[in-house]
Amino acid sequence: MARQLTPLGRFLLVICGLSLIGYGLYRYGVLARITAVLAPDKKAEGTVSKDDFGGVTPAATTGSSTTALPAGGGRLNRPIRVAIVTWGGYAGGIVANGGFAPNRESTFNRDYGVQVELLVIDDFEKSRDAFRAGGDKGGVDIMWSTVDAYALEYGGLQSLKPKAILQYDWSRGGDAIAVDASIKSVSDLRGKKLACAEATPSHYFALYALTQGGLTNRDVQWVFTTSAVEAANVFKAGRVDAAVSWSPDVYIAARERPGAKILASTREASNLIADIFVARGDFIDRYPEDAKRFVGGWLKGVEMANANPDRTAALLAKSFSGIGLEDAKGMLEDVKLPNFSENRGFFSGEGALANYTSIYRTAQGIWRRIGKISEVFEPYQTVDTRFLDAAAEYFPGAAAAKPEFAFTAPASRTTAPILTKTVSVYFPTGSSSLDENAKAVLDTQVVDLAATFGSAYLRIAGNTDNVGSRDTNVRLSRARADAVAQFLVSKGFERNKFDVVGNGPDKPIAANDTDAGRAKNRRTDFEVIPR
Repeated sequence: MARQLTPLGRFLLVICGLSLIGYGLYRYGVLARITAVLAPDKKAEGTVSKDDFGGVTPAATTGSSTTALPAGGGRLNRPIRVAIVTWGGYAGGIVANGGFAPNRESTFNRDYGVQVELLVIDDFEKSRDAFRAGGDKGGVDIMWSTVDAYALEYGGLQSLKPKAILQYDWSRGGDAIAVDASIKSVSDLRGKKLACAEATPSHYFALYALTQGGLTNRDVQWVFTTSAVEAANVFKAGRVDAAVSWSPDVYIAARERPGAKILASTREASNLIADIFVARGDFIDRYPEDAKRFVGGWLKGVEMANANPDRTAALLAKSFSGIGLEDAKGMLEDVKLPNFSENRGFFSGEGALANYTSIYRTAQGIWRRIGKISEVFEPYQTVDTRFLDAAAEYFPGAAAAKPEFAFTAPASRTTAPILTKTVSVYFPTGSSSLDENAKAVLDTQVVDLAATFGSAYLRIAGNTDNVGSRDTNVRLSRARADAVAQFLVSKGFERNKFDVVGNGPDKPIAANDTDAGRAKNRRTDFEVIPR
C-alpha cells in the first residue's frame, strides 16, 4: 500500500519542482529575455552590453564553414575556462564577455552561443598547474602564453597535446630594457649586470637583443629574479646595470633612477613578443565547435575594443583588481590587438613578415643554443588553425591584413642606434651585384632583424677596405648598401624603412695592413634606429 505524503513532503516536492522550472528558465535564457522586456535599461552588475561598444556590426551566425573541424563529442555544458594575467592584451575577450565571469548578456553567449570564464592567474606555475588539470577538474581549458615561451615549454606539455589557436595581442611597449647612463647601445651591455626573470619573455627579449647586437648570453652577468617586477625593483635600487621588465614597472624604475633610460622596448621591437592562446588537445578534440565559437567571439570583441578604446579602458579598470582608469589606458597603449585578418596573416605567414612560424623557430633556436631545450619541434606540430579558419564565417568579406607601419622618410643619420649588427656580405671585386650566396646571408641574418624591429628604421651602412681611391670606395660602398636595401624591399619591406649610407674606408674595425683585417672592413652594418 502506497504511503501518503506528509504536509512537509508535499511542500518540499513543490519547492523542488519550482527550482527545476526556474533553472530551466535560466538555462535557456527565458529569464534574461523577460528581464530585457520588463526592465530594458537594467544590466547585471559587473557586466557590459555589446551596445556599449557601438559602431560594430553584429556577428553573423548563419552560413557554414568550409574548414573541416575534428569530429567532436558534442557541445560543452559548462563555461570555457581561460587562464589570463593582469595585462591589457585580453581586452578583446573581456569586452566580448562583459567582464571575467560567465555572462548570458555577453557577446560570447548571445552571438556565439558559448559561455566563457576568464580566470586571472598571474602566478606562472599556478597557471600551468591549472592547464595540466584541465577545465573539467577545476583547472582551465585554454592558457595564455607567448610564442617565445611556448617554444620553450612545449616539450614539457607535449603529453597534453597543446595547440596554439589564437593570437590575442602584440606587445607594443609592454616590455622594455632599462639601462644606466653608461649604456648607449646593446654592445655596451658587455660585462654588465643584467636582471630579468629567467625563461620568460623578458629573458627572451634580452637574449634576442644580445644576439642581434653581436653579443652572446655569456657576455653579460645575469641576475635572475623571481618576477619581472622584482627585476625592475633591483634595477631601481641600483644593484644592476640593466634590467628587462614590463610596463609600468620598468618605466617607473627608469624614471626614478638618476640618469637611467629605456634603451629599447617592444615599441621598436614591435614583432618580437606575440601573445597567444594555447588550448588543451582533449578540449579541442571533444568540443571543436565551442573552440571555433570562442575564437570568433574573441575576435569580435577585438573589433569592439579597437572601436571604443575609452569604454574598453573603463571595463579593464572595473575588471582588474588594483587597476585605475589611467593605468588601464596605459595598458591598452602598450599592446596591439590583432583582428581576424591579422590573425590569419600571423598564422599563415601570408603578407606577414613576422609570423608564428618565424618567431617560433627563432625562439626555439635561441633557447636551444643556451641549453634550455634539447628536443626540437616543427612549428606546425604546435598549432591548429582549423578553428581560426572556420571562424571566417563570422567575418564575411574580411580584407587581407594591411602593413601596419608607414615610413615617410629615412631616419636622421644623427640618431643613435639601439644596436648594430655586422654582417659580411660579399660582392665580386668592384661590383655592387648580389650573388646567391649574399642573398642567402641576408635571408638568414637580416630579414628577421628588420621584421622584428618592425616599427624602427634600419640604417644600412656599406664599408670597404682602403685599397683604391677613397672616392671610388665611398661610391661603391653606397651602391652595395643600396643593393642590399633593394633586396630587402623585394622581401616585402617598404623602401623608406631603410637609410642607405656609404662609408667607404672611413670606419674600419681592423687594421688594413693584413688580408684578414681588410676582409673584416669589407662589411655591411645594420643599425636599428628608433623613430
